[in-house]
Amino acid sequence: MNPDLRNLIVLQDLELGIAGLQKQYSEIPQIIQSKENELARLRSEHDRKVEQSRELANQRRALEGSVELLRSKLARLKDQLMAVKTNKEYTAMLHEIQAAEDHIRSEEDRILDIMEKTEDMDTGLGRAEQEMLRTSAGIEEEIRKTKESAPLLEAEIARLSAEKVSVESNIEADLLARYRRIAEALRGVALAEAKDELCSACHVRIRPQMYAELLRTDAILVCDSCSRILFHRENS
Repeated sequence: MNPDLRNLIVLQDLELGIAGLQKQYSEIPQIIQSKENELARLRSEHDRKVEQSRELANQRRALEGSVELLRSKLARLKDQLMAVKTNKEYTAMLHEIQAAEDHIRSEEDRILDIMEKTEDMDTGLGRAEQEMLRTSAGIEEEIRKTKESAPLLEAEIARLSAEKVSVESNIEADLLARYRRIAEALRGVALAEAKDELCSACHVRIRPQMYAELLRTDAILVCDSCSRILFHRENS
């Protein structure tokens, strides 16, 4: 294989590798922000459930206080019942006592309903909290690893970039300039492997005569379809 072409293959592999690492590096802030948003959402959802449980407890206390007041009122009404002098007053007092008793039963039913809801919610909250803590710990670990990957990526990009400069220095200037023009026009991919008489980039069949020439000479040939520089791997 033409030595310059061999170096171009190495160069393209390095540049594609650098581009991939740079993309990973550029995505780190977005990944971290996404993970932190997920963490905040989990905690907010848990806090909302805790607040719901507290609200139910407050409602229960308020109802229990209301029942105590109603019981006091009922006791007074029963005491007053003994002091009424007419049947009309007696009947009216009985109706008021009945209404108070009905109100107490209604409030007590509401208290029982809240107690059932609270019991179910508190049981679920215990499990949900453990799950939230496990999930949060996993997300925090992902954030930590993502942050730690930044300097490693930077170091690898620097290493590959230095290797790239070294490889570029071994390529004939005109050929390197040609490679750059093609790469700029074709999204960074100036070289395409020729395999089984096909261009691996555009998947168009290579002319038999050109394919045969590619296999037996060191000439720099380009794909008739996509204009990329063709190469054939020596171990293919």
